[in-house]
Amino acid sequence: MPIEYAVLLKHCLTSGYLLWKEEFYMQVDGVAMGSPVSPVVADIFMEDLEEKALLTAPVNPRFYKRYVDDTFTILPSDKVTAFLNHLNSINPKIQFTMELEANNTLAFLDVLVIRNPDNTIGHTVYRKNTQLATVGKSLFQRARGICDRKHLAAELQHVEQVLQDNKLRVSRLRHSDRVKPATVERVPAVLPYVRGVTDKVGYILKRASIKTYFKPLKKIGQFLPSVKCHIPLQDAGVYKLDCECGLSYIGQTKRSIKTHVKEHIADVKHQRIGKSAVCEHVQDRPRHYIRFDRPQILAKEHRFLPRMIREAIEIKKHPNFNREDGWVLPSAWDPIINKIKSKPKYTTARLQDTVSSFCVNRTKN
Repeated sequence: MPIEYAVLLKHCLTSGYLLWKEEFYMQVDGVAMGSPVSPVVADIFMEDLEEKALLTAPVNPRFYKRYVDDTFTILPSDKVTAFLNHLNSINPKIQFTMELEANNTLAFLDVLVIRNPDNTIGHTVYRKNTQLATVGKSLFQRARGICDRKHLAAELQHVEQVLQDNKLRVSRLRHSDRVKPATVERVPAVLPYVRGVTDKVGYILKRASIKTYFKPLKKIGQFLPSVKCHIPLQDAGVYKLDCECGLSYIGQTKRSIKTHVKEHIADVKHQRIGKSAVCEHVQDRPRHYIRFDRPQILAKEHRFLPRMIREAIEIKKHPNFNREDGWVLPSAWDPIINKIKSKPKYTTARLQDTVSSFCVNRTKN
């Protein structure tokens, strides 16, 4: 992992604070609740703690599984206390408690684990004494998903009785007591639909537990590319207006570039110097022609911050007559921008450049 990631992670984990009675306190241990990185870091910490504990344990558990902060462990009954004390000795701030098996049963999450007389394991639904049956369908589905075959019928009978006692409707799922055999997930078949053929093939594949999806045959129109008329100047972004003197104006707009160029033309026409740097440039240099007929799109960008940064970069790249430098860029970018700077390009406006000529003549008058 790059060192920058480690520094950033350390900053996130050591910068937690809390407010208590109008005073701020710095969190000196643990991770902040609600932080996106807290669950991941906590899980990594617990895995490391478990690895150390199991490698140095006085007795190796026959079975050890953890789900978040709940663990299920199988080990000899005379070694339980020693194993618990060993876990609590790894880190004094992480202390475990335990719940022992009672009447050959032990609850773990929503599952009641049952030790059969032959020492095999069974499982059924774990119900708290305060639990009320409120939704029949979900309770039946829960029973089918958790119980094994031996305990399924008793659990379904209990759910039905609870629903009847609470005057609730018994879901139709109760009447389908037969447990469906496990099916093997197979890759579905995608076939072109041919009436009278693929439907029969789909029926045969269904008997083999293969789902079939039909798709229509392609038409001629699907092989032809769609015709789209796209006008580049309709986009928002960063643009450049060249002058025959070799300088340029770099601008940005959240509207269409075409609209912004028209506004520059109107500013020159009505001599609004304070509103437009383009108009000011034409006023100061009457013989200069602004190429309004050839605006260049430097970047298409609808987002505000990327558009402002791109404008500032282009201002540094091109010789320009902008009044401002735009967004303040870090000085560390200067060496890179200097390598890609453009040189002034002197051009002569053509006679057919009627837009620029009109603006200049209007200014002279």
